[in-house]
Amino acid sequence: MRPAIRLSALMELPVVCVFTHDSIGVGEDGPTHQPIEQLASLRAIPGLLTIRPGDANEVVEAWRLVMTLRHEPVALILSRQALPTLDRTKYGSASGVARGAYVLADAVDGKPDVILLASGSEVSLCVQAHERLTAEGLKTRVVSMPCWELFEHQDRKYKESVLPRRSRRVSPSSRRRRSAGAATWAPTATSSA
Repeated sequence: MRPAIRLSALMELPVVCVFTHDSIGVGEDGPTHQPIEQLASLRAIPGLLTIRPGDANEVVEAWRLVMTLRHEPVALILSRQALPTLDRTKYGSASGVARGAYVLADAVDGKPDVILLASGSEVSLCVQAHERLTAEGLKTRVVSMPCWELFEHQDRKYKESVLPRRSRRVSPSSRRRRSAGAATWAPTATSSA
């Protein structure tokens, strides 16, 4: 499908390609159809929005966004795993999907020691890690980033509110450094980004 997807991006056609069976649990019950290394190749296609929702709420918001697009093709990456649907009264609103990334859970004072960043099926793992680390006294923030490309187009103030520049060790705009799964940001005195 890659040539057709690339052409839809070049032609600015609002095509929606739905990929299923995205999984970090490759091989748990046989071979998967969309192994995670495919994400990097989809994210590398200029003009294509690659959206990888982390729960049912994010899937709804992704579709809400996709239906408004007129010139951007989308690769919607869905998991084959039974992911938990996060309680949005406890965690951030899934409407942040439209901005590419948003704070899902934060330290009580809003000044985290560690930022856990994830998309897709790894989001719930980061939420579990956040709960455990918070119980142990470490201040953490969980950022759900279903779409790198949308986040890159946000204004600087919004980006800073989600991922403070002083905490970036890996630049989200660097396509070479993007991974399919979760990442961790830790505050540093100087930024390498």
